[in-house]
Amino acid sequence: MKIRFQFERGEELKYIGHLDVMRLFERAFKRAGLPVTHSQGFNPRPHIVFAQPMPLGLTSAGEFADVELERRYEPDVFVEKLNSALPAGIKAVDAAEVSNGRNIMAIVSAARYRIDFKAEPGLDIDGIISEILSTERIIVLKKTKSGEKEFDIRPLIYELSGEAMNGTGFFNVLLNAGQDDNVRPELFVEGVRTCTGIDIEMTAMHRIMLYGRVGGEWLPLADKRLL
Repeated sequence: MKIRFQFERGEELKYIGHLDVMRLFERAFKRAGLPVTHSQGFNPRPHIVFAQPMPLGLTSAGEFADVELERRYEPDVFVEKLNSALPAGIKAVDAAEVSNGRNIMAIVSAARYRIDFKAEPGLDIDGIISEILSTERIIVLKKTKSGEKEFDIRPLIYELSGEAMNGTGFFNVLLNAGQDDNVRPELFVEGVRTCTGIDIEMTAMHRIMLYGRVGGEWLPLADKRLL
């Protein structure tokens, strides 16, 4: 069976890289006695696919992965067994059987983040939000395999709100998160600086949820219409 599980990562493990997260889950499945199917060939790999890589420093409540198992498990049994083998800082919170054949990475269209920052006291957060949303183009430099290139993030900022008080604050922002033109929190903060000329410093980034899109509606990856 194929099962999609949602997991969260806390402060304890936010500085381990994506490859380490993958290896962590591979070991956890073995310790939990959950038999994962493997690819054929000289170097067989477990059939575990993560929706999005997790950058260093990111905490999250809305991470997802698909895994193929050799036998069927009830979702609550699967979650209990997996959590019994996971370390502090990572926890499975939900699971559901997947019936479609789509790759989970191809389903992801957007991600919602809480981005905490500090800035000069008296920051006009409503003015900043209004300026960002009314600007036609916000050009930042994005690193690619061939070097840095200019990248317009404005069309990829779908929703934006926030609060600020006493030199600190946060943005709640829905950003494009597909395989192409992925907007990470650091790029968004750079775009805020470029657009407004205000120096803000990101102090924390938390991914609230990953979404797919069906019929113009943003759907969490656990939604039945995406399974």
